[in-house]
Amino acid sequence: MPSIAAFLSFACIMSFTPGPNNIMALSSASAYGLRKGLRFCFGVLLGVLGLMTACALFGAVLFQFLPDVEPTMRAVGAAYILWMAFGVWRSGSGNEDSRLVPVNGVVSGMLLQFVNPKGILYGITAFSSFVLPYYDSFMALAVSIGVLSAVAYAGTCFWALFGAVFRRFLQNHHTAANASMALLLVWCAASLYT
Repeated sequence: MPSIAAFLSFACIMSFTPGPNNIMALSSASAYGLRKGLRFCFGVLLGVLGLMTACALFGAVLFQFLPDVEPTMRAVGAAYILWMAFGVWRSGSGNEDSRLVPVNGVVSGMLLQFVNPKGILYGITAFSSFVLPYYDSFMALAVSIGVLSAVAYAGTCFWALFGAVFRRFLQNHHTAANASMALLLVWCAASLYT
C-alpha cells in the first residue's frame, strides 16, 4: 500500500507544476488583479471537486471505457487549451476591457476541469493508484476528494498570486508575457500527444 506521503507528493507535483489551470490563473491575475484571478481559482476548486467526485464514484467504469473515450477526450481537451492560448495571446495588458480572454471567472475555471486532460488524468491516477485499490469506505473517498481538491486549489492560487505580485512587470511586458503564456498552453496541448 502506498504511503500517505507518496499520495500527497503526487498531489503536490500534479497541482503545482505548469498546466492549463495554473497558467490561466497566472494570466488572469496578472491581467486583472488577484481578486479576479481568485474567482478563476474558485471555479477551478468547484470543478476539481466535481471531477474528483466523478473519478472516485465512477473509477472502475472509467477504467473499462477509457481506451475508447481517451482519444476523443484528448482531442477536445487539446482544442480547448489551444482556444485558451489564442485568447491569452490576443489579450492586452489588462488595462482595457478585453473580451478576448474568455477564461476569467468562476464558470470558466469550473468548466475547464471537464476538458482538462491533466486534471482528468490526475483524478483517475490518484484514485486508481492511491485510493480505490486500498480503501472502499465513503469516508476514505470523501477525504481523498477533499485533499486532492484542496491541493489543486492551493497550486492554482499560488500561480495566481505569482501573477498578481509580478503584475506590473507582466503588464509592462504584456506582449512577451502573453506570448509566453500562450506558448506554454500550446505546449500543454501538444504534450497530450507525446
